[in-house]
Amino acid sequence: MGLVALAMGVHVLPAAASEAVVTPPAGTAVSAIPAYRVGRGDELNFRFTYTPELNTVALVRADGRVSLPLLGDVLVEGMEVQAIARQVETALAARVKRPQVVVNLQGQAASQRVFVGGEVGLPGAQPLVGALTVLQAVMAAQGLKDTAQAGEVIVLRAQGEGEPSQIKVDLAGLMSGRPGARDLALMPQDVVLVPRSGVASLNVWVDQYLRRNLPINFGVNYTINQNRGQQ
Repeated sequence: MGLVALAMGVHVLPAAASEAVVTPPAGTAVSAIPAYRVGRGDELNFRFTYTPELNTVALVRADGRVSLPLLGDVLVEGMEVQAIARQVETALAARVKRPQVVVNLQGQAASQRVFVGGEVGLPGAQPLVGALTVLQAVMAAQGLKDTAQAGEVIVLRAQGEGEPSQIKVDLAGLMSGRPGARDLALMPQDVVLVPRSGVASLNVWVDQYLRRNLPINFGVNYTINQNRGQQ
């Protein structure tokens, strides 16, 4: 990641544990970097200040929930750790006199990764450490192949149980300095797909590539509308 940032001329400054400050190259627009939200496979450490007997380390299961003493199953997927702490304290208020709790992510987040596929040198999963944009992820995947359709890169982003959002990123315009071309800060579990040049039906290609190559399944069928979900 450090080599990628250096190659791009991006300066990453010290920040909070789950945040990073990024200064993009001059003339390059990047969307805001979202705060980290807990995902499936993450391990959370719950430490209760006044009731240490409730302390526990819980794994976020496939249903997005953790099991906690006195509360049972609690839905935490998609929430920031501070919001999880407030939710637990509120739920325990009727049972515990002083239910103050601190919630931390245990180790590296298992859900902190993105997938890059299609016409790149090295398709596959990448760890999402700090700030990572579409262009940086493609560079980390050994760049674009000569057969890449760089102006039609698609980012698929999960939205709960519904159909994922579809965001088109014009990497060709971004790399050539075209006015209005924007990079995109990636979120955990995003899928970046670089199609082949001359693809007649983009939605068919995306569906086939996902089914055959990427280790991820949102449980829906993709229909890519190039006029929808653009930023």
